Amino acid sequence: MTDALTVWLHGEELGALRRLRTGRLRLQMSAGALDRYGVGSVALSLAIPVTSRRVEGVVLDRFLEGLLPEAAVRAALERQHRVAPGDTFGMLTAIGRECAGAIQFTPDGDVPGDGTLRPLSRDEVERIVEDLPTLEPPAGTTVGASLGGVQSKVLLTRTADGWAWPVDGAVSTHLVKPEPVSDAVVPDLVEHEAWAMSVAAGAGLPAASVELATFGDRRAIVVERYDRHGGRRTHQEDFTQALSIATAEKYEPSSSDPPRLLRIARRAGEQAVDPTAFRLDLLRLVTFNAVIGNGDAHSKNYSLVLDVDGSVSLAPLYDAAPVFLLARQLRHSGHALDGQTNLAYVTAGHLVRTATSWGVNEDEARDVVRAVALAVADVATLVDAPDVDTDVPGRVAERAAAFAADATNAVDDGGLRA
Repeated sequence: MTDALTVWLHGEELGALRRLRTGRLRLQMSAGALDRYGVGSVALSLAIPVTSRRVEGVVLDRFLEGLLPEAAVRAALERQHRVAPGDTFGMLTAIGRECAGAIQFTPDGDVPGDGTLRPLSRDEVERIVEDLPTLEPPAGTTVGASLGGVQSKVLLTRTADGWAWPVDGAVSTHLVKPEPVSDAVVPDLVEHEAWAMSVAAGAGLPAASVELATFGDRRAIVVERYDRHGGRRTHQEDFTQALSIATAEKYEPSSSDPPRLLRIARRAGEQAVDPTAFRLDLLRLVTFNAVIGNGDAHSKNYSLVLDVDGSVSLAPLYDAAPVFLLARQLRHSGHALDGQTNLAYVTAGHLVRTATSWGVNEDEARDVVRAVALAVADVATLVDAPDVDTDVPGRVAERAAAFAADATNAVDDGGLRA
């Protein structure tokens, strides 16, 4: 197996990733990348500014780890590609031509190219989705695309003629995520996720475009990739990568110091075109997740969009579902909100104080929390939800109204009804 990979960003050579004899990974950026982006630019990652120095250690390892699937999904791909468990370099060699964002990896000397699309028949698509979490590619191909996360999913390309399988680094456009076959903790998860994403869009929040579809006997959510536009890649990274946090530690403890959202608000906000607008946008997404009871809003379920000029913005909302209302044990808010991580007790006061710690004006923070909560209360019961638990829309509307009232009146630390 090769011990050197060429790293590409936006289709241009960024540098070389090498596996040393010790097993450690080292990234050396090219002179061309230094000229193109400028030393200190965060065009690649908030945690890895463009530099002439060699990059290695925890910061690099965690950024690369964040490009790959988690847990059983990764283990299955490791077996399929005959890669040793935990071998990040080996996995990037096998599936690094199509990753999240605009980063690609090829064997040293290879150029990514446009790849090809292998058209899929209806039977092939249904078979692929029905077989998940076992991901068996169509005949004559391999799994050659990577996306982080623990849920089983498949990356496909939608064309004018139907679905296609991306080969050799071809751009995928959608991810298809079916209802988990063994997860009885959250019933009808994909239906509730699709409903929550529609509520977000109806409330005026930026959200990935989703739809529900049936593939054979499997119901699935189909999510349009926000980091793909017109066959081109947009670069992004999730909060674990931006903050050099291990994937296994994606849920923030309540005692984190400094809090993760504060670090994002400061560090990413400094790189935004409008730092204040960035922080208010962050507050909107965090408020929405708290209001709907998203007990899975951890650091891999928020992302940043990184432009070629080094500016940073927030990615649209994705992977949002009211899981706390469906399974009360799923109550972690994902991030510490003024020291609170239990969704049963998070209030508007926690959100406002969290935002003011970022430097947001208190009145502005109250206005944002109230506006998001009122918008959710207005649309929660109006969004079509034929397969959603009949109590969920009303309970979300009730939570939203309580958040709005807390933001309007004197803010206390009391809990909200689930």
